[in-house]
Amino acid sequence: MGAQYSSLNDIKTNEYISRFISEEAISAKDPFWNQFLSFSQQSPFTPTYSKLLDESCLIHLQQFVLNNPKTKNYGTLIEVFIRFANIIHDDCKNYIVISQTHNALFILRLITKHLIEIDCEQNLYPYFLPQDTSTERPSLMTAFVDTLFRTTITQPVEPDSYSLHLEVLNTLLSLLSIQMCAKEDVLISAVYSIFMHRLDSLLISEFTRTVLEHFIKQTECPSWLSADSFDRSKNDSGGLFKIGQSVASSFWSVVTLGMGSSTTPAVAEATVTPIDSKNTLRNHHLANQNTPTNLPDSEPLPWFSIDYHSLYDVLCQTVHTDQSTILLYMLLHRNQHFKAYVISRTNIDQIVLPILRVIYTATERNSHHVYMSLIILLILSEDDYFNRTVHDIKLKKLSWYTERSINEVTLGGLLISIVLRTIQFNIARMRDKYLHTNCLATLANMSSQFQNLHTYITQRIISLFNSLSRKHSKILDVIQQQSKQDDTESVTVLTNNIQSVASNDESFNENIQDLSIIEDVMRMILEIINSCLTHTLRYNVNLIYALLYNREIFDYYRTHPSFQDILQNIDTVITFFAEKIDQLEQRSAEYIKETLEINVKQFPLDRLK
Repeated sequence: MGAQYSSLNDIKTNEYISRFISEEAISAKDPFWNQFLSFSQQSPFTPTYSKLLDESCLIHLQQFVLNNPKTKNYGTLIEVFIRFANIIHDDCKNYIVISQTHNALFILRLITKHLIEIDCEQNLYPYFLPQDTSTERPSLMTAFVDTLFRTTITQPVEPDSYSLHLEVLNTLLSLLSIQMCAKEDVLISAVYSIFMHRLDSLLISEFTRTVLEHFIKQTECPSWLSADSFDRSKNDSGGLFKIGQSVASSFWSVVTLGMGSSTTPAVAEATVTPIDSKNTLRNHHLANQNTPTNLPDSEPLPWFSIDYHSLYDVLCQTVHTDQSTILLYMLLHRNQHFKAYVISRTNIDQIVLPILRVIYTATERNSHHVYMSLIILLILSEDDYFNRTVHDIKLKKLSWYTERSINEVTLGGLLISIVLRTIQFNIARMRDKYLHTNCLATLANMSSQFQNLHTYITQRIISLFNSLSRKHSKILDVIQQQSKQDDTESVTVLTNNIQSVASNDESFNENIQDLSIIEDVMRMILEIINSCLTHTLRYNVNLIYALLYNREIFDYYRTHPSFQDILQNIDTVITFFAEKIDQLEQRSAEYIKETLEINVKQFPLDRLK
């Protein structure tokens, strides 16, 4: 590389690279490093260029791996990086050393990424050993990770240091991506043990504060690092970027194990997106895998203060992105104070509506983003105050909600409608038990606080049960027919029909499994209805009307062993109000609802179990 390095073509003939990958062991004090690390090439900030760089460097990396056990130049370069980083920790305006620090880290990341991809941690093991057992000096890799953290904390985000911050993030992500290539349980990973046990808790706390502040500030990417400075047509992000989004986008790659995008490399790395997004992604991964928590058998991190108001505002503006969704999930899941703050907001619709839109447009999103959005709803639904207040927030017509034009719907009603729609879509196409279980759990949590549900919402609840009951009947008929066929075919097994019987058995088992899933969902829907009737009957006349109008769909299940117990309260409500309606001379919908409004106040709640 060196001062003359300016393009990928230079790699093949560069004398400094040739020496670095050779059999020569280079001392950390050798002037070579100043020359070697004085190049102007920027890190690859597009997937296309990153892949091209990997291909161009492959032969050199292979040669380096072959010679490194003898030369130890990888460890020496880590020492050089730490030395440079310590200089800029004390003098953050030394832009020459900032550039050399970036370049050292850039090369280290390329090597580390290659080592992890070819054999996970095997070639890195020597660097996890203590440097001096007599003085208990930490391993070189521990010192390396520690320096990466301190660089993020101490180095201000400025145009001249922006690329260094990106490279720090990419390097940490490369290390944390080891689970993507691991051939054994990542819990015994030496890399993870550093993050879990070797880092100072004060350092982790300060690091967490720093990356959250990066996210809040949303610092713009300098123009010379923008996509316009590279090949804009090949960059997915485009334009200028804010430092916060960059952290979350990279973190998303780790959380989804590289499955969030078909173009994600084996080892996660960041493209040009704002650093606050990359920080979000990295922070989430650390919180999940590598840092102490306030859970039992773990020491809590030291406290630090953060501006919840500013953090909440930025999340409201960005939560429609998968990067911010993952940050919001972590904050709600791991920080009860922030969760309480969010739930207490009078404008909580500003953060819930973008989440609902993500779920509503699920076919346009990756599945990880949709799952995480649903889990956020589940977390919020654990709080009774949230479940009450969402029914007090009236919404105007939403341009993106094209299912049906609804006037005067509440935030709670919209949430219920979209979750029900997701369940129906999932059962019809995806058949993902985990997804509809989370959806139903959210509705179950909220059901005791259902209030003033719109007519369309109550119809949707009943409609879902009705469509499931029809599906239940069809599958039950198929199973019965298959049972009869099996009895017939068992006689003909000895006449070369074994393959057909095996195929039928597989189909039979799939139908039995589908029937079980549908029955579970149907029962959960009945439990949700039952909970609503038991706790908020007086505030849900539209639900009573829907039950009366569709009462016949429950007839078959009154004697069904899976449903008869949960249908008792529903039958009690239907019977009571049906008697009142039968006494009416006029049967218009308006007159019936008026009658229900009057009689719901007289309903004896002690009849409900």
